[in-house]
Amino acid sequence: MKDKPVIEAEDSYLSRDLTEFDITMIGVGAMIGAGIFVLTGIAAGTAGPGLLLAFALNGIVTIFTAMVYAELGSAIPESGGGYLWVKEAFGGSQGFLAGWMSWFSHAVAGALYALGFGSYGALLLKDLGVPLHHLGLAQGWIEKGLAVLVVLLFLAIHYRGTSETGMTGNIVTLGKLAVIGVFIAGGLWRIFTRPAPLAHFAPFFPTGVGSVFVAMGFTFIAFEGYEIIVQAGEEVKNPRRSIPRAIFWALIVVVPIYVLVGFAALGAVDSAGPTWQYLGQFKELGLVKAAGQFLPYGTYLLLLGGLLSTVSALNATTFSSTRVAFAMGRDRSLPDFFARIHAGNRTPYLALFGTGAIILAMVAFIPIEDVATAADVMFLLLFIQVNGAVLKIRREFGERLHYGYLLPFYPAVPVIGGLLQAALAIYLYRFSPKAWYLAGGWIVVGAGLYLAYARGRLQAKEESRIARVRQMERVPGTRGPEVLVAVAKGAEAAVELEIAGALARSMEAGIVAVHVVRVPRQTSPRVAAGLTTASGDLVSKLERFAKNRKVNLHSLVAVGHSVSQVMREVAEQQEVKLILLGWRGVLSRSRIRGSIADALLRKSPAHVLVVRDKGLPERVEKITLALSPQNVGEFILPATVAMARGFDAALRIVTYGDPDAEPLRDWQEKVGRRCREQGLEESRLDLKISAPTDLVKALVREAEQADILVMGASRDWVDYDHLLGALPDRVAEASTKTVVIAKGTEPKIMSLARRVEFYFRRSRMRS
Repeated sequence: MKDKPVIEAEDSYLSRDLTEFDITMIGVGAMIGAGIFVLTGIAAGTAGPGLLLAFALNGIVTIFTAMVYAELGSAIPESGGGYLWVKEAFGGSQGFLAGWMSWFSHAVAGALYALGFGSYGALLLKDLGVPLHHLGLAQGWIEKGLAVLVVLLFLAIHYRGTSETGMTGNIVTLGKLAVIGVFIAGGLWRIFTRPAPLAHFAPFFPTGVGSVFVAMGFTFIAFEGYEIIVQAGEEVKNPRRSIPRAIFWALIVVVPIYVLVGFAALGAVDSAGPTWQYLGQFKELGLVKAAGQFLPYGTYLLLLGGLLSTVSALNATTFSSTRVAFAMGRDRSLPDFFARIHAGNRTPYLALFGTGAIILAMVAFIPIEDVATAADVMFLLLFIQVNGAVLKIRREFGERLHYGYLLPFYPAVPVIGGLLQAALAIYLYRFSPKAWYLAGGWIVVGAGLYLAYARGRLQAKEESRIARVRQMERVPGTRGPEVLVAVAKGAEAAVELEIAGALARSMEAGIVAVHVVRVPRQTSPRVAAGLTTASGDLVSKLERFAKNRKVNLHSLVAVGHSVSQVMREVAEQQEVKLILLGWRGVLSRSRIRGSIADALLRKSPAHVLVVRDKGLPERVEKITLALSPQNVGEFILPATVAMARGFDAALRIVTYGDPDAEPLRDWQEKVGRRCREQGLEESRLDLKISAPTDLVKALVREAEQADILVMGASRDWVDYDHLLGALPDRVAEASTKTVVIAKGTEPKIMSLARRVEFYFRRSRMRS
């Protein structure tokens, strides 16, 4: 150990906690939203059986731009997506308009999903016999009212900083896929058990070939959700590999499903006239009416799927549009208040309210067909800009960027993709001129805002053309393994930090003191890192601690959505051998020691010490280790010996069983030998074997006679768990002294083998 402690400058770490599966589910969940449920009936009424060709061609058109998103998302994995890339490529007015259109298009898509929820919810209430019509409300007003309520609900959810994420989001997406799978299977069975299975598909173009292109443009929004994958680029593990793969996996799942849904809906329905007219007659409820014909309880099944789809898609678009508005406020394209983070909830609440105002206005005043078309037009115009951006970025920065994926046939792919999208956007004017007027009006307002307000602000702010995320390096200047300890603001003499100091002195290791800032899913960790850093007061206290205890210490602010996930990531990156964190949980009948501690104990890359802080005396003189009979000290024994040496304290090791049993006498000899090998003086070691009638009370008495009691995790006391719940938890709760619960890393098969061995040994002791 060096004579003078090394106190490293405060650093920051941004958590990347989303896996490839997570972001694939985000893309699939956003694509299989209200689009397929709400728009299939309307599009079938427009193009007839040609809807199948419209879906297939949309898949092809989508692949061109998806490859562009895969390349740019792997090279610049940051929040902002298309807005960020156009801004980096062209800057100025093009960058502003890209963000302006991206914000509007996602918000309008949210309005579409809210209206879809209103239609499905109103039909469900009607079928269930809820007498809303007795209130004198027309069906249309009921649908609008439900749409407004669900928008307000999600605004409140996002304001408070909670959202459908992680496992919940994956379950909802898989549930939607299951509903659609049942619909497809039932429809195919109905079609191919008929004498003439393809009779409903002739003529294939009853309204003309041109209507296929109108249906393509109208349903293009259903193929758009993959773009949301790149919005989470800053939070994805291994983004250069995961983002391109997630985009392509989402398309591989979704495009065939869309074609099969259209095929089942058109071919399985019985009606007096053409089935495409029947579906078109019911518009957004066409798919629900179709399911009611060939599936038992099909109406309710599709209503359930539609409600799940609309709420999850509304959640995703509210999330993404808010992030775009926030990014524009942070970049000074919009007024600064759009970049404000709520002090308590840590959410971009003013950007959220701006997004909510757009969604509510569209819900209240615009018909659902025009809402869908307006969103399509805006997305198509944005994707045209992105296709142009990849040409500029590849030409100017290609050699300076690290790509995880390069699109083939460059530059043909972005050129063809842009031209196809321009053709679709123009063709949509035939379907809804009002939507084009709405989109055009938004662009004109944006252009005026840029010229009158944003241009001067952007010119006054010089930024690098290509942004990069700062990566944390391993702490320099330390010997031996690192000790990672979680600290809270205002914690100068926290017990966890004192124990970490003792271990560091004994092991000749450095301490990484981590202050974890948890932010909700609505707020990017990279954004929060600039707004919520550790206070100077905390840093100065850590500096004083390092100097007084003569240890090397590096302070780190880690920002992420999950505290346990952040701790695991930092431990892996810093290559630490030991993690310390406090336990502020409550007594449980299971192994849980508080949600954060339990999540870390279940899956940790390093050994873990969970500290139940009851305070420490000025000088720690005695430490007691309660070592279960089956444990000969793979981790807990050397860690406790190191703690005793670091505090210069006496160590008492106690176990429970028959003192005269030969296995325990062997255990006593092995433990004593290992302690001496670890450098503990024999005069400071006391070994005890006893056979108490009440193990919890015996351990509490041992704790009261020491300054610190160390115990193994629940798996080390497996016999007593079945009778008493989690024994270490009970002891820690009952004791007035600090209790440390230790858990070492161990393969599951080894843990099982060790427990089986212990049962046999215990049986021998009893006999």
